[in-house]
Amino acid sequence: MDEVLNNNRQRATNTQPDLAGLTRTQARDKVINSLLDCTLSQGAALKILRVQVLGIKQEQFAQLVNVSRKTLSDIENDKGNYSVDTLNQIFRPFGLKVGLVRM
Repeated sequence: MDEVLNNNRQRATNTQPDLAGLTRTQARDKVINSLLDCTLSQGAALKILRVQVLGIKQEQFAQLVNVSRKTLSDIENDKGNYSVDTLNQIFRPFGLKVGLVRM
């Protein structure tokens, strides 16, 4: 997982990720901690979760969360300014939603 956090050029392949349920939760939690530490952007976190936890391509994930592939791509590349509703829709498959945290 550490190498994934350092390599934002990851791509989904046709094979599913080799992560058991607990490992998927741990991978997700590691991404969340990196978000909270401000060492990972929201878009980079989404891409890591999509590729490493779900192992699916942008088009498949976009259909899953009912957004366009372009919207998904823009969010993963930290472009645009999307509503909280859209972001929650996109992060829902990971059991996450956008919110405020104390600094």
